[in-house]
Amino acid sequence: MPHANDASPTNAQPSQAANAVQGLSDTELDRIRWRAHALWREDGCQQGRDREYWERAELEILKGRRSY
Repeated sequence: MPHANDASPTNAQPSQAANAVQGLSDTELDRIRWRAHALWREDGCQQGRDREYWERAELEILKGRRSY
């Protein structure tokens, strides 16, 4: 019988990151990835701020996205 804290894939909840990328095309993900990398380089390649760079890139790329 599975334990309540069992982290097996059947009991795992989707991560926030997985939820955030649902509905994005491969092209959008590539553009976000490239922009996040550019932001990281522009900021002097600081470590430990990957989430910040990703979120900034995501906002920049998706703010012009059409909603249908």
